[in-house]
Amino acid sequence: MSAYSRRRFLKSTAAATLGAAPWFSLACSFLDKFDLLITGALIYDGSGQAGISGDLGIKDGKIVALGDLKNKSALRKIDAAHLAVAPGFIDFHSHSDEELLLGGEAQSKIRQGVTTEIIGQDGDSVAPLTGAMREKWDKNLQSDYGVAVDWLDFAGYFQRLEKQKIITNVASMVGQGSLRGYVVGEDNRPATPEEIEKMQALAREAFRQGAYGISSGLEYTPGSFATAEEIIEVCKAMDGRGIYSTHMRNEDDRVLEAIDEAMRIGRGANVALNISHLKAQNPRNWQKVPLILAKLDEARAAGMQVTCDRYPYIAYNTGLSSLFSLWCREGGSEKFVARLQDPALQARLRQETLAKVTNLGGWQTVMIASLGKNPEREKYEGKNFAELSPEGTDPFQLLVDLVIKEEGGGSMVGFGMSEEELAGVLKYPYAMVASDGSALAASGQLRFGNPHPRSFGTFPRVLGKYVRDDKLFSLAEAIRKITSLPAAALGIKDRGSLQVGNCADVVIFDPQQISDRATWTAPQQYPAGIRFVIVNGEVVIDEGEFTGKLAGKVLRAPFGA
Repeated sequence: MSAYSRRRFLKSTAAATLGAAPWFSLACSFLDKFDLLITGALIYDGSGQAGISGDLGIKDGKIVALGDLKNKSALRKIDAAHLAVAPGFIDFHSHSDEELLLGGEAQSKIRQGVTTEIIGQDGDSVAPLTGAMREKWDKNLQSDYGVAVDWLDFAGYFQRLEKQKIITNVASMVGQGSLRGYVVGEDNRPATPEEIEKMQALAREAFRQGAYGISSGLEYTPGSFATAEEIIEVCKAMDGRGIYSTHMRNEDDRVLEAIDEAMRIGRGANVALNISHLKAQNPRNWQKVPLILAKLDEARAAGMQVTCDRYPYIAYNTGLSSLFSLWCREGGSEKFVARLQDPALQARLRQETLAKVTNLGGWQTVMIASLGKNPEREKYEGKNFAELSPEGTDPFQLLVDLVIKEEGGGSMVGFGMSEEELAGVLKYPYAMVASDGSALAASGQLRFGNPHPRSFGTFPRVLGKYVRDDKLFSLAEAIRKITSLPAAALGIKDRGSLQVGNCADVVIFDPQQISDRATWTAPQQYPAGIRFVIVNGEVVIDEGEFTGKLAGKVLRAPFGA
């Protein structure tokens, strides 16, 4: 959010601040009865201003009144004394693209207070798909969840979600890697001018169907094979609207150069920029955080709208394949696995992978998260390679063997950051909190592997550990970072703040009790302290329990028509 945008936001919400309420009684006088009335709460409107005691009235899925409403009638009243009321949390960087297809099973986000998920991240989106891409997605989803892929574009995917209903609201980016895979394929070569025009056309069609912007994952294939100039041209399809959100080309030794490239793309395409899961990875780079943030401030001072997001953990989550160089992964999974089995390449593969692992901090910093195809998966999941490789065994060969069995897949957690590095990013005024995780579950088919705890604990962890315990910033500021800031960055105008007329996405939590329970070795645990979560006026979490309501909506970008 630019300085101007935030000033405009604060100005627009000033009249809605609970302390200046001449319109509260006016709004109420037209209502005989609310659908839901929340009373006695400490209300945080999302602007970053301190909470103010008051009541909140909801009718027909909208916030219709704020103020002293305790004597009004309602179909249901919730006594929120000693509790905090905030706008529904917006997870700006989510990977629930597949999990939301499972309806009420996908509970780990809603139980954190998340009412809106932004998917299509890291250059990988559910659309657009060629016939071959759909076949691959269908094979994977049928295998993992028994879910069929019956769409080719965002219109079809959104219709599927609306038909079956969803547990949270959802909006999507279109992936630059998906666009490149559709048009160019998996090979490392420049896109022709005609192919760039085709990617632009596909992007514009995605925007017409409701996508909010373009994401990239420039450490992953095939998006990584695009030059900055190519990405600029593709992003020009946004016509100066939307946002470019990037998993940069590098997050460790060349992170400053990667920041510069991201800025160049944003400026060249004349669009807003978001740096996904901003970090300075590996111990020798932790001191670069002030330099990174200075670059963001410099760009903002020059008039560029720049934000970033970060999860509140010192480890990242990615594929085991990321431990191998890009050249090895070119051409898709089959070619990648073939290279891993080529004796002539073993010395080079070993040298490059050991260099990556050494910079990270050693094999003890690489923990296996999930192995979907290995029958002995439980033997490995949740353990690091040092534990799994006793003296006399070779952790590199174990890695190669596991990735081959996984057909190029498998995921890991890498402990590459520090608490000081994390705090530096989280405190940045334009840093949003985002999970970078999926909506999973503590039981059922969405409980699997040993996932990163961020899928279960991100938002309560910030409000508990980093606000209440560590006092890194105020509760009001934390709520701004997970409500109005992401809404403004994305251009969602009717969510992210508690104002009359906005959609009734609301979280009610206990500031003294809220905490994450998910750990590195026991991650599948829901948090404490989230009492109620309301989505579009419907109570989805009631006294900490899921009601079965699927009240989410597909949010389509307003600028694509």
